[in-house]
Amino acid sequence: SPALGGRVAQLGFMFPTHDCVLCRGTSDHGFGCTRPTLSPGFLDENRHPNLTVMTSTRLLGCEGEAGNFSVQLEAAPEYVLASQCTSCGRCAEVCPETRPSGFQLGMSVRKVIDKSAPRSVPDAYYLTEKAAVCDECHRCVDICPTNAINLQAAPRRFTLSVGAIILAMGFQPFDAGLMPELGYGRFANVITSMQYERLASRSGPTEGVVRRRSDGAVPKRIAWLQCVGSRDQHNPYCSSICCMYATKEAVLAKQRIPGVECHIFTMDERAFNKEYNHYYLQARQDFGVHYTRARISDVNEDPATGDILLRYPTGREHESAAVDQGPVQEARFDLLVLAVGIRPPAEAIAVARLLGIELNEYGFCTTDKFAPLATSRPGVFVCGAFASPKEIAETILDASGAAAEAMRLMPEQLGALTFTRSQPYLARQVPGAECPAGAEGIDVVLCGCAGEISDTLDLPALSIYLQGLPDVRQVSVIPAVCTAAGRSQLAGRLQDSQSGRLVIGACTPRTHEPLFQRLAAEAGINPYLLETVNLREQCAWVHAGDPAGATRKAAE
Repeated sequence: SPALGGRVAQLGFMFPTHDCVLCRGTSDHGFGCTRPTLSPGFLDENRHPNLTVMTSTRLLGCEGEAGNFSVQLEAAPEYVLASQCTSCGRCAEVCPETRPSGFQLGMSVRKVIDKSAPRSVPDAYYLTEKAAVCDECHRCVDICPTNAINLQAAPRRFTLSVGAIILAMGFQPFDAGLMPELGYGRFANVITSMQYERLASRSGPTEGVVRRRSDGAVPKRIAWLQCVGSRDQHNPYCSSICCMYATKEAVLAKQRIPGVECHIFTMDERAFNKEYNHYYLQARQDFGVHYTRARISDVNEDPATGDILLRYPTGREHESAAVDQGPVQEARFDLLVLAVGIRPPAEAIAVARLLGIELNEYGFCTTDKFAPLATSRPGVFVCGAFASPKEIAETILDASGAAAEAMRLMPEQLGALTFTRSQPYLARQVPGAECPAGAEGIDVVLCGCAGEISDTLDLPALSIYLQGLPDVRQVSVIPAVCTAAGRSQLAGRLQDSQSGRLVIGACTPRTHEPLFQRLAAEAGINPYLLETVNLREQCAWVHAGDPAGATRKAAE
């Protein structure tokens, strides 16, 4: 994959609070939220010096033993260098080729060179496979302000020495097309639960407004059909998450679509974890979500309206068993959502063969009941849904435990960092002379953001203005701080600085302030004496048609 996040990155909300997924914000964020998928906290970790992210990389082989593995990997051609990309989007604007968006599950199109989400990790555009015209077009290469695009890039193979391996391969949703009797692929208004998640997400194809695919109308009656691809003759196991995410989706619909009717057709309700049963009762009693314990016997479409017609035996709602069912009845719905179950990842068999680990009869990784994170090969651990169907909270617990197990195999790495009075912030380069106590003055660094800021703001004039302010000792301009060259320049400025404080004028501090703070800490400077000013979103972008006004606002 060209970006991290897996299936979680495609979700818009988490139950029971309906907060943005992995986000520091709350559920009251409106449309246009700048952080709809992956949180700034996740981006912070991506910037950690001990963490190397290698996307679009596959496993070729593994030798050795626990604590001393040699892993052979192959990285796909890196047509866009993430270290140089400023995420300006100019390449996508000029790209003439489109493809169905895998991130939006085919409900919209994307450019061949694009980002999966506004806050993807790495925060860079990517080109996974060149189109036929790429070798002749070269528009993206010509317009890139940082020369980050190389259409002649080739795959590369390399070997890493590692102490432990953690398999966090996730899962793949059940392919609803394998059950054509449910209408998926035949009727436009039959969608999967993951497609509904994208429709409800503010970064989705309809910007958070759930609409029917046939005519774009907002549905007034929505049905959810449970256990699609689970608890049947082919997949007898329970996927464990479908009941709760369908309930979440129904509650979201109630909150965001006035007067909508939500019906969930289920075998039985399985609310596994803490407070989940309370959430389920709240959906029934407070939001009026209808639960019907029945198996759908027939799914059809009204060709005149596109409505979905369901036939099912009349029973009693909310009973623990489908007893005393009456005659078959028919109900009409605007939209049908198939709550698909969990399947092992597509690469499971290949990875298991390369690593020499065992899979169970369903294709998930084999683990022991008393060692749920250990695979059949010592030193190789597993976490999340690759071990068995799990929801987000359980996956996070697994990940923490797997990391702890990995650390046990590398004791020499623990406690290797020391803190001293002259090196209190894990500085890589300790200053030759410490900044004297009570040092005064402010250093200012302005980022051009590869033209996103400098094309609108008059940075030379702004520099002259700032230089005349009291206590400002030095003003520097860096073309793009977030690139490798820019970070190196900023590190040099920080290393030479003898001022008491530092101000950086760049883009949003939500994603980049932690990077600047880390660079300051590595230079031996207190990172909390650094202030980030948002010149891009709050000045350059909102006043793109008024450069003079944007520059005046930045100065003020």
